[in-house]
Amino acid sequence: MKLKIGLLVCLVPLVVNMAMAEDQHLSAVVKSVNDFTLDFYLTTVAKSDPGKNVLVSPLSASLATALVHAGANGITAQEIETGLHFPRDKTTLDNGFKALHAALANTPNVTLDIANRVFIEKSSTIKPDYKQRVTQIHNSEIQQADFKNNFEKERANINGWVSQKTHDKINDLLPAGILDSLTRLVLVNAVYFYGKWKEQFDKAQTYEEDFYITKDKTVQVPMMHQTKNLRYADIPELDAKAVELCYVNENVCLQIILPNAKDGLQGLHEKLKNKTFDLSKIEFYRTKVQLTMPKFKIEQTIDLKQVYKEMNINTMFGQGADLKGMIEGDEGEALYVSDAIQKTFMDVNEEGTEAAAATACVSRRKRCLEDLPVELYVDHPFLFRLLNLTTVIFVGAHYEPTTESSEDYADALDDNEDPHFSDTPKPDDTVHPHKPSHCEL
Repeated sequence: MKLKIGLLVCLVPLVVNMAMAEDQHLSAVVKSVNDFTLDFYLTTVAKSDPGKNVLVSPLSASLATALVHAGANGITAQEIETGLHFPRDKTTLDNGFKALHAALANTPNVTLDIANRVFIEKSSTIKPDYKQRVTQIHNSEIQQADFKNNFEKERANINGWVSQKTHDKINDLLPAGILDSLTRLVLVNAVYFYGKWKEQFDKAQTYEEDFYITKDKTVQVPMMHQTKNLRYADIPELDAKAVELCYVNENVCLQIILPNAKDGLQGLHEKLKNKTFDLSKIEFYRTKVQLTMPKFKIEQTIDLKQVYKEMNINTMFGQGADLKGMIEGDEGEALYVSDAIQKTFMDVNEEGTEAAAATACVSRRKRCLEDLPVELYVDHPFLFRLLNLTTVIFVGAHYEPTTESSEDYADALDDNEDPHFSDTPKPDDTVHPHKPSHCEL
């Protein structure tokens, strides 16, 4: 009889302070996260319904899966190492994750709460080496649970812990039926992040405008506007433009990568899949940017088990799993991962975000006699990344408005009407941020 482990990731964006990145072990683990990022994101996009928003955190997936890897052996461990690009050297891996958790705890000028917890069946005995690795290396707490007799009560307890750690942004992470009397371990990673923009948007300049959900179909969404000196880039290899918005902690930024074509996001994904361009090589330069972009909120539950299987991480989910390093006795021989869930939340507005590199190519823009700003009008699907220096924390695709309930949005589309988010009057044309420029930029 095989016994179950639940691997659960609930999060909003998390942030890495790379001041400690000189340590070679930390650098190796950070590199593993970045190498894993594109595979994880594109696989999730491929598994999602076309035209639907996507939000994943490769960093948080790595942190949670590392708790499984700490007790894995043989093919089970090798698949995790290959799929998540973990360093094969145990000392490098352990020291790197220990340094990473220390760095996560030292991110100033933003609110960042991060917690790992291992919930273990109270009649089971955790192996000393596994206990040492998850507590000292992965900074995880261990809590006993009565899965054999009261698994529904324990489900409520775990959901309550998650809700508290995420400031009530992630509720009911564990659905009914996911736990049963055979559950022996539940591994949870919970993160909460809130950061304010260094350059905030003026709420008085937010009003409804068209957003193209397809090449020919638009809906009304609340668009934010600002004209500031920002980091901007042209990316001809992707037929796209990009802008970088930093938080008060300027090491933490949100990148918006906008295809030039209204329906260009799928093509951009194909170029990334074909390794046409490395997003870490975007060459930003600082210039005045007249930016128009939507407020947006994304919440998503991701079946990591299905995503991982597409990435050839299979063995830990089946009868052949080798997780003998976790608990003592015959139960340790029979463990496998029954479910893996990542739940995400992000809210981008005028104040900031709650959620919680260089190439040889030189970008230039045409000029005219007036020093007019570059216009970036984010009115169609785009890719976004939340990162700290070179470390990708969050990556997602925004296809459709999500600032009001999905039911209201669906009703509006069914009725062929534009959903409305506020009664804010539109300024007159003399201050309209999308007024045509006097020259080609």
